Amino acid sequence: MDSFALGNTMDEATVAAVGFVSPAVILFSLIGTTAAVGFQVTCIRSLSRGDTEGAGKAHGEALILGLALSVMVMILMLAFTPEIVEFLRVSPDSGAFAPCVAYLRGTVIGVPAITAMSIFTKGVHIEGKRNIVLLSVAVMVVINALIDVVGLYLLHFDVFGVTLDTSFSYYAGTAVLIYYYFRKDALVKPVFRGFSFREMISVNRTGLAAGVIAVWYSLTLMAKAELINIGISEFGVESIGLQAYNVTVQVNYFINVLMSSAVSSMFLLAGMFSAEQDKTNFKKAIKNVVIYEFVTTAVCSILLWLFADVIANFYLGNVSLSVIKGTASSLRAYTVGLIFQMIVLVFANYIQCFSHNIIPVIVYFISNVLLVLYGEAYGAVIAVYRNLNASAGIFAGVSAGSIIAVLILPIFVAVINRMNGCKDHLWMFPKNFGVPVSDEISADITTQKEVMEFSEKAWQFCVDKGEPDRIAYLTSLAVEEMAKNVIEHGFTKDNKEHLLSARIVHKEDELIIRMRDNCVSFDPRKKYEQIYAGDDAAGNFGIRMIMAEASEVSYTTMFNLNNLLIRIRK
Repeated sequence: MDSFALGNTMDEATVAAVGFVSPAVILFSLIGTTAAVGFQVTCIRSLSRGDTEGAGKAHGEALILGLALSVMVMILMLAFTPEIVEFLRVSPDSGAFAPCVAYLRGTVIGVPAITAMSIFTKGVHIEGKRNIVLLSVAVMVVINALIDVVGLYLLHFDVFGVTLDTSFSYYAGTAVLIYYYFRKDALVKPVFRGFSFREMISVNRTGLAAGVIAVWYSLTLMAKAELINIGISEFGVESIGLQAYNVTVQVNYFINVLMSSAVSSMFLLAGMFSAEQDKTNFKKAIKNVVIYEFVTTAVCSILLWLFADVIANFYLGNVSLSVIKGTASSLRAYTVGLIFQMIVLVFANYIQCFSHNIIPVIVYFISNVLLVLYGEAYGAVIAVYRNLNASAGIFAGVSAGSIIAVLILPIFVAVINRMNGCKDHLWMFPKNFGVPVSDEISADITTQKEVMEFSEKAWQFCVDKGEPDRIAYLTSLAVEEMAKNVIEHGFTKDNKEHLLSARIVHKEDELIIRMRDNCVSFDPRKKYEQIYAGDDAAGNFGIRMIMAEASEVSYTTMFNLNNLLIRIRK
């Protein structure tokens, strides 16, 4: 929206400011990325253990650390804005220098809100409350658009005013998310008590590795943006190059949203199915994410190629035809590599599901730094030598880097398989992940009769696997008690269509019982606490016995699905 507003109301130097300042904008996101990803990983692990308090604590830690760092960055950026702009390859003598300083100052004021939105949005996504996120974004967009119109056409805002109202819209969107967490039905409410400084720094430690990788990814993107800035300056293509880069940055924001949202869902689903050793559904989930990513990225690439001139004109407004044409050709050159960029991102996130944390670091550095440096230099030289559009040559080189990065991914697959002796080499599964089909049973249950049938089937399954009567009885009892409660209390709460899915997995050292439903939440652990708080020592015998004998009982809600996991050690 800022690019559109500036491009259609101000001069080329002001529009160029958006492109040159983009590396610094990526830097702003690092704080929110670190805290949000660390919080997400920690939250999922806490919820998988049924530890809602721990999840809330991670939320509070992420907010305190993220906001504290954001305020510090905001103060430093405001104090040293001219020096930062000069570092971004903008000469003080350039006409773009003053607009860059104004744009950066207006943007940096919104850094704390950007950080808060990143963290809050992760929590809302985990709870499956997509409508809250959509409402937050809608409020942000509407306020930004209204103030832009009023400010530009009635109050005659300059570039600082335009970016300042964008920062204000971030705070409005954050307010919507804060309001949600005051509601009673919010699951992961931030907890601001009972944590140490060490835990706050690491965002509860367990999320640190994923957080560091996410930060590293953002740093490589920042380096990529800076390399393109350097290429544009060194090869003398400022008249077209800056405009082309500005448009490409804006387009890439939209593509990254599509990619990142699917990758985030992949991470959540992978964690859920890994906990229950469900290799079949794990594969289905990953395949669906990859298909979604490929189709959406391919469609976007085709549309961008076809309408590159229209998009360039939309963003840049009233500029010369040569700039429009040059920007369009640069955008098309960049579009060629989008699918390959998506493949690298999915691969790097997928292998983190199995704690391969060093390989994403290497992949991101190769694809976003080394290959970009080589590709843009080679593309620009070829373009200049053949008297072509040097800007398009630079972006073609960036796309070539993404293609080469995909071609070397099989090397990483081979290395992982060799190091860990993985099963299903293409999937890189660890040796102990999943079970043969003969070691699991499952059923979709809708009636009490089907509950009893699956309970009997569970007993026989344990007997066939050579388990003692005690294990067979506990397994059968767990199915009967938990499934009956869901159908009796969950299926009758509303007029919606409900389903209960049950699964039992036989491992060498334990049995895993999983129940998943789309009904109202019923946490058996809380019921167990209520039983002990009461005086009825003889009642609820089934739940008492299961909770006493099980080695672990976890209950969490994700994607509007309730997931109960019971582990019984042999």
